[in-house]
Amino acid sequence: MGPVPRSRSPIRRSPDLHGGRPVFAGSAVPVHALQEAIRRGDSVERFLERYPELTSDQVNAVLAFALGELVERERIPPAPPQTSLLPRTDERGVIVNAADLRPDQVVGRKVLCPACRTLVFKTWPEGWDAHAEHKCSGVTANDPARRKAEFKRRYGTLFRKP
Repeated sequence: MGPVPRSRSPIRRSPDLHGGRPVFAGSAVPVHALQEAIRRGDSVERFLERYPELTSDQVNAVLAFALGELVERERIPPAPPQTSLLPRTDERGVIVNAADLRPDQVVGRKVLCPACRTLVFKTWPEGWDAHAEHKCSGVTANDPARRKAEFKRRYGTLFRKP
């Protein structure tokens, strides 16, 4: 399921309403209120009790919309098929198959981030931690420490052991 087309979006924004923050279409209820309710562990039913001007269809539409947006944003381009266990480089000399390799094949070299496949590390693994904590779209955790731990868990084989 892709994102809901913008013309049928279950949310809307207006500079005159909540400073332009998204609200449920047809209401003044900020979408952030649903996000906070979910973070607190509230049920959708409890949220609807708090905001009786909304329907369960509106809430479900926003949840489906948000999930669709997340899936689209987090999509990782497919890696090329593995042809060998040797480093493959692009025209810039960047290793593009780091996840398939050993540390001695990547440390100190230009490496395409194995998670987001967007950032090029000039000298692997320099800067991996800051990238994983804050920018890498291939990491799904929310807070910086968990993002870093997820990256290290998934690509720990690319680091030399101390």
